[in-house]
Amino acid sequence: MRRAQGRTATTRIALISAGTAVVLGLGGFSAGAATAEGRPAGDRAAGSGTSSAAGSGAGAGAGAAVGQKTLSSFTVAFPSAPYRTHNIARAVELINGAVVQPGEIWSFNGAVGERTLENGFVDGIMINDGRYVKSPGGGVSAVATTMYNAMFFAGLKPVEHGAHSFYIERYPEGREATVAWGTLDLRWQNDSGHPVTIRAASTDTSVTVTLLGTKRYDEVHATKGPRTHITPPAQRTIAGPTCEAQTPLEGFDVSVDRVFVRGGHEVRRETFRTHYTPRDEVTCVPESPTATPGPTTSDAPGSPAAPAAPTAAPAPTASATAGTTPAG
Repeated sequence: MRRAQGRTATTRIALISAGTAVVLGLGGFSAGAATAEGRPAGDRAAGSGTSSAAGSGAGAGAGAAVGQKTLSSFTVAFPSAPYRTHNIARAVELINGAVVQPGEIWSFNGAVGERTLENGFVDGIMINDGRYVKSPGGGVSAVATTMYNAMFFAGLKPVEHGAHSFYIERYPEGREATVAWGTLDLRWQNDSGHPVTIRAASTDTSVTVTLLGTKRYDEVHATKGPRTHITPPAQRTIAGPTCEAQTPLEGFDVSVDRVFVRGGHEVRRETFRTHYTPRDEVTCVPESPTATPGPTTSDAPGSPAAPAAPTAAPAPTASATAGTTPAG
């Protein structure tokens, strides 16, 4: 994998493989690997979530810039929890109303800042070493995933993103993003040639991001392939008061195409490949000298997928390492 400077942008589509050991002094977490490339057209399949790439009118209502239309709008639903609702609302407050000028790169970490108590965030659930733990800022990945999909269906240029290490069922497979302060960002470039306005809002159970601007495509839609390279989860027993139980889920690879349509014809297609490690079953027990961790799989969290060779012209790639990240 070719590495850009630090974790800088690609000039095309990002390859994020955050498989390096953690920062923040917390265990070895990695984000799921996601790669993108061009490939021939395939069958169209329905995706998850709610999206609109061909909206009309003034966009998200009052405050939209004159002449701007809805490029895309995406909503993610989530189970209500006080920490999640609070942290998502805080992140929404920090990104709502931003205007991204032509050529500019929007950064989630730059816009939201570090998820600390001083910045208005509270403790929530994160993923670390392949399991859930408590840490400030838990839940903001729902905002990152919503923004990623809004960018995806607006047809804007992805610069940096990484998936969760294991799959979280409420997100679209292969179309989700997580963030970690100082190690993994969600970034995209406004390559539309016109300003893009961000509108964000949340409730106790959902978050919506709408992007307003000048349309270049009649439609942008997604097609998803089947799960491949399926890996079963292991069982783990964790002792102590900080343990968070989790249910098992298989690991797998999945490919998602982004299809651009203009004048009734497909004019462009990009393929994003994502690798998810298994989500081990975690059982919590009282702390005791006899409690020992259960076995883990050979495909342990922290081992990124090897990037597939592109079928179109090779594109530069960007990389990022990841520490503890919000579970969303």
